[in-house]
Amino acid sequence: MTDQPSDLIEIRIEFERGIGDPTRVFRAMAGLIESTQLLDSHLALSIGANVQTTLVLQDVEAASLKAKLRTIVEEIPEEAVKEGEIKKIIGHFLLKAKHKVLDWCGERDAIKSREEVKQLEAEIHRLAQESDIKLLPAYAPVEISTLLSDINAVNDALGCLEARDQATFMSPVGTSSYNPALTVSEGMVREFVTRETIASKGERILKVKKPDYLGNSKWGFKYGAHMIEAKILDAGWLLRFQNSQEPVLPGDSLRVVLREAVSYGYDNEIVHTDYEVLEVIGVIQGLRVVQGSML
Repeated sequence: MTDQPSDLIEIRIEFERGIGDPTRVFRAMAGLIESTQLLDSHLALSIGANVQTTLVLQDVEAASLKAKLRTIVEEIPEEAVKEGEIKKIIGHFLLKAKHKVLDWCGERDAIKSREEVKQLEAEIHRLAQESDIKLLPAYAPVEISTLLSDINAVNDALGCLEARDQATFMSPVGTSSYNPALTVSEGMVREFVTRETIASKGERILKVKKPDYLGNSKWGFKYGAHMIEAKILDAGWLLRFQNSQEPVLPGDSLRVVLREAVSYGYDNEIVHTDYEVLEVIGVIQGLRVVQGSML
């Protein structure tokens, strides 16, 4: 038997035959490969490298689907680097970092605090430092929002599988099991990356782009130069609208009392803005096209 390349990874899905959607295994495999590529690209930023992961499908077995891949490092950091097998060192770091992320996910069914993710961020940063690839030890941490987004991409892929299906990630570094029980919601990501939220309200004019005729969903509006979604909390106006007592035609706008809640991250950047229409003051008619009579 020939020796396997030192950078070879294997994603394996063990599935129960004759149960569930027959396409689920292939959709899960595609999602896991895509999430691996995404994770690689973000982990590589720790040492300034750009990587690309390509897939080589080895075989399809009777009780499992197995994909073998290699991480190909196409560029190395522009900064000065130490002498040696640079691409091999980067590849080894990426393997250890991916296992670190998957093992961290395997240890929990829920993420309870921002500090937990900060610990994972610190461990990945330590692995980057241990690679000792740079003359100057300046290694960038992977941001919390990026880590949570990558973990969410993995879990989205695992969501295709049945309860008895199992997926594993194998490499020369070790074997890690994918954990489908861990969930990362959009609200959780927002909470962990938000330092503070500043709310304000005032009278605004919103151009209607997508009304909600059932009253259960958010409306789409043009607000200044960008599109927003906002739920209308003015129950009385909504009832009149649904009963055709407050007609809103294409091109119309609403004069409203709008609540804006702006969430700021730990670098003082805006990470999210929530909008709510507290009161609809009135409908502002848009321009109407009047067709002249034809003689």
